[in-house]
Amino acid sequence: MPLPPISTSCCTQHKTLSSNRIQQYIKKIIHHDQVGFIPGTQGWFNIRKSINVIHYINKMKNKNHMIISIDAEKAFDKIQHPFMIKTLNKMGIEGKYLNIIKAIYDKPTDNIILNGQKLKAIPLRTGTRQGCPLSPLLFNIVLEVLARAIRQEKEIQGIQIGNEEVKLSLFADDMILYIENPKESIEKLLEIIKNYSKVAGHKINIHKSVAFLYTNNELTEKELKNSIPFTKSQRKE
Repeated sequence: MPLPPISTSCCTQHKTLSSNRIQQYIKKIIHHDQVGFIPGTQGWFNIRKSINVIHYINKMKNKNHMIISIDAEKAFDKIQHPFMIKTLNKMGIEGKYLNIIKAIYDKPTDNIILNGQKLKAIPLRTGTRQGCPLSPLLFNIVLEVLARAIRQEKEIQGIQIGNEEVKLSLFADDMILYIENPKESIEKLLEIIKNYSKVAGHKINIHKSVAFLYTNNELTEKELKNSIPFTKSQRKE
């Protein structure tokens, strides 16, 4: 006798179960730079961080810094499913919880209804599901691959405040980078983002990403403006 299809309520229960399990685990694998959809964190944590960095830069006589606000293009819709599953496995999500996620994203399809007629199913190879409690958690885990690469790259120099090197703030797909000596850092940053985009499907919206320059050296300012693809905004004070 053939088994009946899994009901919608059963799928929802599986998603909620996996979401609750990942929430319990997520703080162990996601850096505290990320405050989007992480239990116990709030957006003002990173707002305070940005304010502190700006105050620190403005107090310096010799400024050679950059703050970059990076906007992702349709971030939740671009993530490649095979890369997502591979990342979850490497991050330690395994067993029945990984199998539930695999089942949800195994050859998903969507349908368009035109004039009351349902058209042929369209295969979905990218993106997380809208309205699913798992989606923001899955996205954060995938984005952590990029965040780790930036944190660990010595050629990308964060802003040293006391004993702490401040380099990143994230709220889900919104990313802010704090860079010192940007002339030496920006090329490596763009390379890392490009390589990540190839495997993850993550794409930067160049026109909505903004670089705030803090420099009192006109030659450095000119060189930086010519080397970065983002919208530039000069901030001297």
